Amino acid sequence: MFFTLHILLMAVATLGVLGGVGAAMFSRNHKNWLKIHKAINFSSLVAAVAGITCAVLYLMTSSGKHLSGFHQWIGLAAAISGWFALFWGFNQFKAKNKSAARTMHRLVGRVCVLLFLSAVILGLKLIHII
Repeated sequence: MFFTLHILLMAVATLGVLGGVGAAMFSRNHKNWLKIHKAINFSSLVAAVAGITCAVLYLMTSSGKHLSGFHQWIGLAAAISGWFALFWGFNQFKAKNKSAARTMHRLVGRVCVLLFLSAVILGLKLIHII
């Protein structure tokens, strides 16, 4: 049960991160693009935390080997980068150097997307789908 929930929640999180980035890149002409961007990315981060929790619970009830492969480490890095992207995203509105904070938010956001996609690919290899 936890394994299936992990897959579903992380799929939602990955699609959410891609959707949030897409909203920021392609919907700037829409007057509510920032609200959409924030809502999608925050929701995907919540799904990622829930997905990671399911993975930990699954491992606790089975092998108990946490962080034993690249998928796990990349997934953890993706979650951490998501929190940093969230931090820099909110920080850019109150920072003294808004341009630097915005650049960090964009950079960390791009890294987050790459890490999420890498974790997905590694996870699919782990369960022998690809």
